[in-house]
Parts: sequence; structure tokens; C-alpha cells
Amino acid sequence: MVEINPDFISPLPHDVIHAIFSFLPLKHAVKTSILSTAWRSLWMPIHVNLDVGLDQIVNPEVSKEVTRVIATFLISCNCPRKLYFGLPKSEKVKLQMKNEWFLMATKVDEKELYLSFSEENRPTKDHYHLILDLGSSPNLANSFTDASRFASLKVLHLRSITHLDKNMVAALFSICQLLEVLKLVKCSGLKHLDLKGGSHFQSFEMLDCPEVVNINLSAPKLKSFRYRGVLPRIQIKKASGFTDALLDFRDGPGYIEFDCEELITLLKALKDVEILTLSGWLLEWMCSAGVIFGKLGFQFNKLKELWWIGSQMDRTNRDSLACFLNFTPSLERLFIDINTQLDYVPCPPFHHYWHEPHLWMDYAAVKCNALPLERLKTVFMVGFTKQEEELLLMDLLLEKASESELTSMIVKSPENDSWRVAKIPRGRWLLQTWISKWFSVSSADQDEWFFGYVDQDYCRDLCPAHSTVF
Repeated sequence: MVEINPDFISPLPHDVIHAIFSFLPLKHAVKTSILSTAWRSLWMPIHVNLDVGLDQIVNPEVSKEVTRVIATFLISCNCPRKLYFGLPKSEKVKLQMKNEWFLMATKVDEKELYLSFSEENRPTKDHYHLILDLGSSPNLANSFTDASRFASLKVLHLRSITHLDKNMVAALFSICQLLEVLKLVKCSGLKHLDLKGGSHFQSFEMLDCPEVVNINLSAPKLKSFRYRGVLPRIQIKKASGFTDALLDFRDGPGYIEFDCEELITLLKALKDVEILTLSGWLLEWMCSAGVIFGKLGFQFNKLKELWWIGSQMDRTNRDSLACFLNFTPSLERLFIDINTQLDYVPCPPFHHYWHEPHLWMDYAAVKCNALPLERLKTVFMVGFTKQEEELLLMDLLLEKASESELTSMIVKSPENDSWRVAKIPRGRWLLQTWISKWFSVSSADQDEWFFGYVDQDYCRDLCPAHSTVF
């Protein structure tokens, strides 16, 4: 006889289910559709066909009316809902299918909203300038904006905005005075962004917008800034309470001239963060271009976690990281991610008579001039391939870390094998039973590196705080 497990969740009243959703982030709430047919029905999309041509959206009056209609639908939904807004393909053919929408909206309650503009069947994506003033006051001259304001909205996700959508987005969300979090993702054509946050605005995230050149950000209560893509000009004003910053410039210098002064200004604005992610090529270029971190007049005194990301660990990358570590006296956790899947960003010749002295010293001098990392507890290197420069970096870290504080140094190979690291002077007697569990690599200084296998469960919790972004 087959035992049937009782279904306790499908019979729940919708009000109870909505209450459960209200405690979940939007991305987790949507996943609950797999729990039961009843829960899945709550996420069945509503299709709304707008009787206006795509080429008419650029007309200010038409755009204003479309914005008003969309705002009305979004505000009227006070329960979990997916909405697909479509435009006619021609005067006679209306959009009916899910894959023919131009805007998808997902909403759990009035506090979080996800808008995704279709990337398919759109005209050529022209460059555009997006202006968002989240802290502005309602304007009676724009009654449709006043009516459509999202007074309780706290988290807003915007994806794939184009030049056709910028006015709509600005009109919908320029008076979200309670907004705390804004995420922009894959906005092709976005070249300039001016963002002014209100008194509640705390977190801004911008990922994979390949044409961006300028980001001007003003928010007095901003705590988190996270960016991935090409290196743009970034100006952060009126912000003094940062706790974390992600500067992942994996796509290189982009469309601007590399300017050390601008980058120093950016780092100074972020100097009080506790969690920081940096691209390795950025440190290499800054050091090669003349920046001496020890003479900048400020340090990352509160920094507890650093995540270095790069395509390789060669000498200049190793030494530029060593330079920056002199800038982080309170560092506790260091993550080094050597990812060969990332594009290599070659360093151009910089014509300076002076630059970071580490870059022309031999390793012995670099090691001698490195400052202590007395609070360093954890080092985790991913992409370890037993190269000499990797061994020398670990040697430097072991030399400068306090033996009483450093509790783990772990390396992980591209094949996902992990080992604990120990350095043993050559000739020291070791128990044979210990040696049998470790393998060794000899370094140029005639010391022996021993690597002991570590179970994957041990490494599961060893991940940077910003790894959840990707």
C-alpha cells in the first residue's frame, strides 16, 4: 500500500500565501511556484496588449500615456503577479504570446518590483543618458507621475532598458522617496547615468552595461556600491557611510582614457568600506602608472575582507597586490581568484620617472618592505596551479601574517581540488605518516611547500561576501 503524504501547503488561503511571500525576496518568492499547482497559479502571467506602435513610443505624449497605463496596472496589483505588456506587430496583429512582450513586470507586494524590457525584436539600440532623481518631490505639473508614484517601493530591479524606455523609467520612478535598493542589469546603449538617491537609498548595483562611460551618483545614506563591466568614470558625491564596494572591471578600460587621479578619488570615497572587491589589472595599471599607495594620505583602515579577481598571477600582479595590502592594516580575510576564463588586460607602457617601488624591486626587497598583516585570519586562493609567483605570494602572506591569527591558508585548483598550505624549511624532519597525506613542491628559495587535501565541505563556507552577486 502506497503511503500518501498529506499536502499542507496547497489548501492555504491566498492571504496566508501572500503573507509568506511578503517575507521573501522577490527572486525566492517566484521560485515557490514549484511547490504546488495552487502556488503556481498565483504566478500565471496577465497579458496586456497596448494599442500603440513601437515607433510611436518616442513621441512624448504617447510615451506619457503608455507610462500612465503601465503605472495604473502596476499599482493596482496588490498581490503576487506577473504582467506582460505587449505592442502590436502591425496595425492588425496584436501580441498574444509570452515571447512577444516588450515589458515584463513581476511584483510580490508594494515593496519590491522587477521590470525587464525585451531584448528581442527591438530597433537598433542608440546610446542614451538616463537621469533618475529618486529623492525628488511630487510635482503637480506632472499629474500622471504623481498618480503613479510608488510610495512604498523599497527594492527596484531594472533590466535591459533602451533609449526607447528611458523616459518611461524616469517618469515612473523619479519620486520613489523610500527606495532603498536599485539594480540595473544589461542596459545596452546606456552611456551616461545620473542617479540621485533619497534619504533612504542605501544600495546601488550595476551589472553588464557594456557602453557605459559616466556614472554620477549622489546619495547621502549610500552604504553599498556594486559594479561589474567596463571601467567607466565614477563620481560618488554626498556619501559617507559605505560598508561594501564591488569594483569588478573585468571587461577592461572601456571607452575612457585611464586616469589615476579619478581612480584615487574613487578609492578615497570608498576608504571606509569593510568589504571590497577589486580587479587585479586595475591595481597593476595604477602601480605602473605612478601611484604609490603609501603616499596617498589615506588607508582602508576598516577593510576586513578583500576579493582580488584576475586572469593570471604574474610578477606585476603579485607585486601590485602586495602594494595594495600595505594599504589594508585591518584585513582579516583575503580571497584571490585566478580565473583564466577572464580576458587578459595587458598593461600599456606608462611614461613616468617614478612609480610604486615594489615593481622594480626583486622579490627579497618586496618581502622586506611589505607591512605586517597582523589581523589576517584567512587566505583562500582559487585557480592555484603551483606557479612560482603564486608560491611567492603565499610566502609573502605567511611572512607578514601573525602566526597566532592566521588560522587557514587554502588553495583550490582549477579542477576544484583543495589543499591546506604549509611551508617547511628544507631538511626539517617530518613524520612519514604526515608526508603520505600531503604532496610537496620545491620553491626557488629551497623551501618545501606542503599541500594537504581538504574536504570540499570545509571550503563550502569559504567564499567572498560578494560572490552572491554573480
